[in-house]
Amino acid sequence: MALLVIVAAEFVGAKSGIGFLIWNSWQVFEVEKMYVGLAASAVRGFLFSLGFDLLERALLPWRVVALGHGRRRP
Repeated sequence: MALLVIVAAEFVGAKSGIGFLIWNSWQVFEVEKMYVGLAASAVRGFLFSLGFDLLERALLPWRVVALGHGRRRP
């Protein structure tokens, strides 16, 4: 929950970046720019999620098998 609050605060209080682009575009009703910022933010979040999954598989292989996402040994 705290992470969501930090992201929301960055969107509102930023003077540059993707959060500023989205917030400013929403305020001046530039819908196209707003959706570009939202899409960029979504892609970035998806890539971070994939990266953390790969990192988890590399550093904690027993957890992946326990959750049923990895290969089981015979």
